Amino acid sequence: MPPKKGTKRKAKGVSGNHTANGDAPLAPPDRSTWPGWVEMESEPAFFNVMLREMGVQGIKVQEIYELDENMLAFLSGPVHAFIFLFRYRDADAQSQSNGSCPKHVWFANQTPDYACASFALLNIVNNIPGLRLGKELQDFKDFTQDMNPLSRGDAVDDFAFVKRIHNSFARETDLLYADMQLWSKADKHKRQLAAAKAKETRAAKKAFKISPPSEDPGRANGVKPNGNSARTPKPTAKKAAKSNLKGEDPDGDFQSSTTPLKNGEEHNDEETAPRRSKREPKPRKHTYAVDENATDEATATEEEGFHFIAYMPIQGHVWKLDGLDRHPQDLGSFGESGKDDVHDDGRGGAEGGRRRGDWKQLVIPELTARMAQCETGIQFNLMAVLHDPLQSEREALAQNANSLQRIETALDGLAEGWRELEGGETLGDTVTTSAAELGISGFEIEQAQIPGDVQTKLDEYAEDFLKLLALRGEIVAQQRPLRLAVRDAMTAVRGDDEKARHRRHDYTSFLRGWLGALAEGGVLADLFAAA
Repeated sequence: MPPKKGTKRKAKGVSGNHTANGDAPLAPPDRSTWPGWVEMESEPAFFNVMLREMGVQGIKVQEIYELDENMLAFLSGPVHAFIFLFRYRDADAQSQSNGSCPKHVWFANQTPDYACASFALLNIVNNIPGLRLGKELQDFKDFTQDMNPLSRGDAVDDFAFVKRIHNSFARETDLLYADMQLWSKADKHKRQLAAAKAKETRAAKKAFKISPPSEDPGRANGVKPNGNSARTPKPTAKKAAKSNLKGEDPDGDFQSSTTPLKNGEEHNDEETAPRRSKREPKPRKHTYAVDENATDEATATEEEGFHFIAYMPIQGHVWKLDGLDRHPQDLGSFGESGKDDVHDDGRGGAEGGRRRGDWKQLVIPELTARMAQCETGIQFNLMAVLHDPLQSEREALAQNANSLQRIETALDGLAEGWRELEGGETLGDTVTTSAAELGISGFEIEQAQIPGDVQTKLDEYAEDFLKLLALRGEIVAQQRPLRLAVRDAMTAVRGDDEKARHRRHDYTSFLRGWLGALAEGGVLADLFAAA
């Protein structure tokens, strides 16, 4: 039955959760199962969260703004390593060392793209002696201990535990961009292969024109190699008649346009000349083959990406750990005693008189030179891997609480009502048994070791009530700054977690739905017009 005339079909509404054609949007890639790697932002909070989720304890990452003595002295605890972010150029690959990787240095080559952040962290944490690694990382380190750097890089690429943590900071656009870059890289390689093949073909044709093949000796006697005659066959009578009709001119004045001209003859009449197109020839398309020495600066700048590398001391030497290098680079030796290492002939150590003892003095000149190369814009970033005070402050607080328990037990044996006396009061925030808000359990307090000086005084004042009471007051007074230090460290951890939470939350779907709802309500057009 045909539709009634004059009736209009009702437009199908498009909700904010659908595309313009009404179809449901494609599902974004799953970060937990996506096989690639994404670029990491140079944010210390993200690196700290990655380390904690990997199970690493005792270190943290902090950004450094200046490489002067005052700034380095301000850093808390020992500096285990530097993480340097810079714009990687092809010239950096030309200066790579061709040495070897010693057995006492754990180093992995960066085989996948965009994984330099995790490779820098793994190259650092696996070379810090006595560092508490999680079970997964410790098992991975033991598994890859006897591998070469390239095999370790492949093992890291297959390590789903680290890849999942790394990609948890990726947004939907980051995954799509990484896929696009991979496709572009594969397409570029395909075009390079086609250009090389075209270049080879042109070279072969050029060589053929310059040196044509010599005459086949088998045709010299009029006989082809297959035994047949190579002479031109005579035309038959029928073919000869047709040829005479086409080319014969009884008066001698007629010449067919199809009759070939003899050498030196020209067409005097434009009508008898062969027709040629008067259209301008099209410009020849450039093939993919280009001059290898010519470089497009704009394309080169676009393809240059940022890269993380690490500098750290390992057994008295400073090592540069760059995953794109074949092997780690030894930058020189430094003394661990703080004195200059001077040889008998007056030469100063491996660096010719450089001050020894502080490994950072070997790194600062190279970092300063690299920073000077970045003349325009902020194209580098420097972070330091430091000792994390949270774990040590918690241990110190647990030791203090255990010492307080031991003193109070001794006081209970000397006088039952000592808590009612002056100096025996206990403040509400004093930690004696456990402190869940500070991340300390009762078991950790019981297992904490009492400091040696406190144990000595406790044994000495075992029968002296007043001295024990005074010792308790000292321990209580020492606990307050310890609690403040733990709270400050935990506040920093919560700040890092908050930054990571906002980074990991993808607002793309929300913005897409919001804009779709505005368009559906007819508000988006008015907003564009007002803007």
